[in-house]
This record gives sequence, C-alpha cells and structure tokens, in this order.
Amino acid sequence: MNQPESKIETERLYFQDAYLQEFTARVLARETREGFPVVVLDRTAFYPESGGQPHDLGWLNEVRVIRVEEENGLILHFLEKELAGEEVRGRIDWPRRFDHMQQHTGQHILSQAFYELVKGETLSFHLGQEESTVEIGLQAIKDETLTRVEELANRVVFSDLEVKTYFLSEERVSSIPLRKPPKKAGLIRVVEVDGFDYSACGGTHCRRTGEVGLIKILKQEKIRGNVRFSFVCGFRAWQEFENCRRSLQQAARLFSAEEAEVAACAEKSLAELKNLKKRQKKLEERLSFFEAREMLARSSSKIISGFYPDRSPEEIKFLALNLVHQAELLVVMAAQRDQYFHLVLAASDSLKLDVREVIPVLQAEIEFKGGGSPTLAELVSAEKEKAERAVTLAVEFFKDRTGLS
Repeated sequence: MNQPESKIETERLYFQDAYLQEFTARVLARETREGFPVVVLDRTAFYPESGGQPHDLGWLNEVRVIRVEEENGLILHFLEKELAGEEVRGRIDWPRRFDHMQQHTGQHILSQAFYELVKGETLSFHLGQEESTVEIGLQAIKDETLTRVEELANRVVFSDLEVKTYFLSEERVSSIPLRKPPKKAGLIRVVEVDGFDYSACGGTHCRRTGEVGLIKILKQEKIRGNVRFSFVCGFRAWQEFENCRRSLQQAARLFSAEEAEVAACAEKSLAELKNLKKRQKKLEERLSFFEAREMLARSSSKIISGFYPDRSPEEIKFLALNLVHQAELLVVMAAQRDQYFHLVLAASDSLKLDVREVIPVLQAEIEFKGGGSPTLAELVSAEKEKAERAVTLAVEFFKDRTGLS
C-alpha cells in the first residue's frame, strides 16, 4: 500500500493501553486486496498478527474487521465489506483480545520459569485457537522437573506481580537482563514481569500476573531435537479443567464408582477385556474348524471363494486356514471393516502355489497394501466397492494359471 504521506506510521494505541476496547480514528487510505476492502487509519487499537500472537478482530463503524496486518509501519485493516465515511469508531473483540493477553503473558512467565530452573531457552511461540505452544531448547525433561517449572510459573501468577511495558533505546537495553537479545535494532519495547522476566516484545499483555489466572502444561512432543510444550492459561485453563472434570464424572458413572476409583476400574476392565478377546479368538478358531468342515461337505471345488461383508478379517482368515488344512484347496475370501476391505489368499502346501503371484494383477486395478508368504497373503484396500471384483480377479487368475476349478 502506498503511504498517504511520506513516512507516516499508524499510531498504535494498544502500546499505550492494551485494555482500550473502543477508539475513534480517521481513514488515511483505502484499497482492495484479495477481494476485501482494506483501510489504513491514523490510529488504531487493533493488534496486527506478529510474534506468535494472532491479530485482533472487531468492528469499524459496525463493519467487521476480519484480519489485521502490519506493512511498513502502517496497520492494514481487512474488512468484510466497504466502510463508509472518513471518521470511524473502532471496537475490539474484547473476549478474544483478553484471551490472547492471558496466553501471551502466561508464555512469558512459563518461558522464564524454564530458563530459571533448567536453562531452557524459548526458541518459538505460537498462540493457537485452543492451546498455545512453546518450543524449548531441551532434549528432554523429567516429569518431576516439569512439575517444578509449572509450579514456579503459577507461583509467579499467584504473586500478582505488576507487568510493565516501556521503550528503551538500543544503547540502554544492555542495562536490563533480557531473557534473549532483541531481534530488531533501534527503539526496543520491553515487557517486564516485575523483577522476574524481561523480554523484548511487541504483544499485548495483562497488567498483573494474577490476571493470567492459571498456567497449565498439557503435553509435550519432540521437534527438531527440542521439546515443544502445549499449554493453556486463564479461561482456557478453566475450560480444560471443566472438560476433564466432566469426562471423569461420566467415567465414574459408567463404572458406578467414585472418581478416585476410575483408573483402577479402567485397568480392571482392560484386563478382563483382554482375557475375553483371548477366549473369543479361541472360540472363533474352533467355530472356523467346524464351519470349514461343513463347507467342504457341500463343495467339490478346488477353489473356494466369497465376499463376507458382515464378517471380520480375523474370521475369514481363520476360516481360510482351516479350509486349506483340511483339504487340498485354494481359498480367496474378502471381508469388510470400516472404510477398508481385506482380501485373504490361502493355499494348501501340497498345491505348491505362491499366492503372491496374483498381487501385481490385482494392483493393476485396485490399490492394495500388504503381503505374506507363498501359502498365505493378506491385502487391504480403501476401495471397498471393489471387494467382489478383487475376489473374481484372483479366482480367474488362479484358474487360468493352475487349471483348478
């Protein structure tokens, strides 16, 4: 966007007061980008996306602001529709803004807690819609150490320390213990959690640490040789607790137990389920033996095939194995599970066949994964509508190759 005057910049009201929810301003320039009207104001409380913190949303004269960006010192407001008039009243989506303030302030506290206890430097920060992440320069961290980090961060929150923001010249920045050196030169904006953390940052923050509410680390994962932690603060932490509480209460009702007994009940149920699955497998194997005997009594063919959409892959595998063990046979069977179908190919040892020879023929028409041995192969395909076609192709191939019928 061409600047309306030489080297003019948008006055950033959020630097002066992050709690400012409404303001008045004058339109300096207009244009269209990506099909959306865009305006530049002489002053704005809308925060543009920067430093891991998403942009604000809100309204200009009741026209929805859908995106906010910074470009050469100007703040660009992307609008849902055209904005009339040169004088505007802006209104910030305050619940979203305050949520971002809680998460971003909490990140500063958490990052300093990592650095103070384990010298883990923050390499990146992302404020997401549901949870935020910090990548810390650590290869690993023990559970008890992570608990100490989280405890220190929350002690700082509950101490209700003042969060101060101020600008320092490049020369004076060295006089304060910044957690990491600033990425830009010139005038540096410092966010200080009173005596605890000093960071160069252009984001919006709470006035006091008590407003962060609570900091809760949810999970960790390895990334680029470091550890990335997901966390929530404030209202998000409350919502996370509420979701966990409801889930725990529901589980307790299902087990007809107290909440403290849910883990033990789940462990007991899993052990019982494991035993039942073992018993079920043995019963299915025995049933397959008798089912195979009945099928052989009704058929004189050397190839037995079929598509069984209501049976599990395990069932048709047991059946196929029982068939080829009780008679000199080739078996081609398909079953369906969820969005996939499974194809089982089995042959008696005495036939001296390699059932895998048909796989290239099948793959010419159907995308399969899997494999096996010369006498037993199992294939899986997401093209479930082609299950019967796969059975037909395999049977025709073996009839032509072996003369079996």
